[in-house]
Amino acid sequence: MDILQPVYTEKTECQDCYKCVRECPSKAILVENNHAAIIPELCVSCGHCVLVCPSKAKRVRDDLGRAKQLISLGEKVVVSLAPSFKSEFHDTKPEQLISAIKKLGVWAVSETAIGADIVSSYTAVQLQDSRKGNKTLQNGKQQKLFISSACPAAVEYIKKYYPDYSAYIQDCGSPLLSHCRFLKKNLGSEIKIIFIGPCIAKKREADSWEEIDLAISFSDLRRWFSEKNIMPALETPGDGESFVPFNSAKGALYPIEGGMIESVNKYTGLEGVNTMAVSGLKNFEQVLANLDNDNLSEPLFLEFLSCQGGCIAGPLGNQADSTALKNLSIKKYAQNLPDTLNTGFDRIQAVLPVAQVQREDFTEEQIQTALRSVGKFSPADEMNCGGCGYDTCRSFSKAMLAGRAEKSMCVSYMRKLAHKKANGLIRAIPSGAVIVDKNMGIIECNEIFAKLLGPEITAMYEAKPGLEGADLSKIVPFYRFFQDVIFEEGLDLLEREVKEGNYTYHVTVFVIEKGESAGGVIQDITDPQMRKGRIVSQARKVISKNLSVVQQIAFLLGENAAETESILNSIIESFGGDFGNGDDDE
Repeated sequence: MDILQPVYTEKTECQDCYKCVRECPSKAILVENNHAAIIPELCVSCGHCVLVCPSKAKRVRDDLGRAKQLISLGEKVVVSLAPSFKSEFHDTKPEQLISAIKKLGVWAVSETAIGADIVSSYTAVQLQDSRKGNKTLQNGKQQKLFISSACPAAVEYIKKYYPDYSAYIQDCGSPLLSHCRFLKKNLGSEIKIIFIGPCIAKKREADSWEEIDLAISFSDLRRWFSEKNIMPALETPGDGESFVPFNSAKGALYPIEGGMIESVNKYTGLEGVNTMAVSGLKNFEQVLANLDNDNLSEPLFLEFLSCQGGCIAGPLGNQADSTALKNLSIKKYAQNLPDTLNTGFDRIQAVLPVAQVQREDFTEEQIQTALRSVGKFSPADEMNCGGCGYDTCRSFSKAMLAGRAEKSMCVSYMRKLAHKKANGLIRAIPSGAVIVDKNMGIIECNEIFAKLLGPEITAMYEAKPGLEGADLSKIVPFYRFFQDVIFEEGLDLLEREVKEGNYTYHVTVFVIEKGESAGGVIQDITDPQMRKGRIVSQARKVISKNLSVVQQIAFLLGENAAETESILNSIIESFGGDFGNGDDDE
């Protein structure tokens, strides 16, 4: 567990469901000893795993304590407030929220959207230069493809996993970095800046740039308000409660999909420039597929946001409200703001430093060996079910080779393995054993069970080992015991002695899954003294030497190992009597 990273796993809470593996767009998850941990070098801090983890094992680094420390040290703290604040605190006026934040000990509050306006003005100039043929790449070719640098998670994702497109990412700083440098220049270099918003990746920015002291979330802010008994919606702000040094313009639209494009358009217009807004990291691949700068006839600007729907859907914001309502609240707030700000700002040229991910190359022989290790011997065996979290069996095999995945993650492999072990145990039991479903169809039985029922059933078993699908009600007269255990509430175990012709059988029936299946163990006790000690001894060996197998049976059938073991123990007890451990009869 690396709690110094923006996102980490609380391993004790991880339920090894692999949902994070399945959902992570960068597959930055390492599964080891049945627990999923985040690989910092591969993670882009999008926070999607935090949202989807059912056991809440994915955690976000808590920086609220550091924020409080800055206040307690008497630092001149300025809050850079994300433009999505209006969708988060939709029932609160801006001046009320400013007043509430300042009650925490903050010196001033400013809109991060000012930085967005700085980025918009710079982007507009770049795009117009490209339209005129004045924007070139390092290789001397004209740049026609532009990718926004506003979203740190999107920038990191492209630079790590689509490095061929890194050259097309804007070289201007993100809205947050631009805003912080603007604040330091205008309010003094000694100020400390705390970003507040719904974004985890801003913590990554704060770790990378000295101008940003730290980043906390809207949920952190609510927690802070609660600790201080502050209710923003009930604040009565004074006349001086306003954003410093002034309000933003249409940069306030950045948190919604297409908002950056609309803001850029207000500065110089986008005539002759094609634009496209894309949100959700998993959608990037389709957009970038075969996209070639040299084949574009006109400039193309791609607004990339990592969160589906935009920043208003950020992982550390309010997830209860609909995205539509959040979108509308942002648009309504921006309606009353000017189209542009003074374009005389210093333009920040900076790109988030990201190390390119070195992709592992494996030979076809290595991949096939890995596939065979999980029972995939031909393309027909490659189910590509996605149960392991990877889209294809080949992707899973590569993850195993890279040390990021374990064989136990393959559901079909583990099911087959458990089934083999279960069959092995059933056949090793020194008595007749059978498992049936609720319709009395046999799921599995051993050879001893067939032999106890006579030559006709034995012949059927030899023709089809296990008798899968056979109707128990047509084979034994005591099938109703199984029906009773499966369907009767409160009845989980039933033991009876049954006479059938010249034979007497001891029948033990136990529930496996209520309403679905049951198991039975049948012994021939026609001669009570015959082989009794051997049965006890062999059953004890089955339990003592095959506990792991018992657990696999329980896993296969949906029950816990302890319950399965207790049932086998009851069989021993029913035959133990005066024979002790049965060693004398072995």
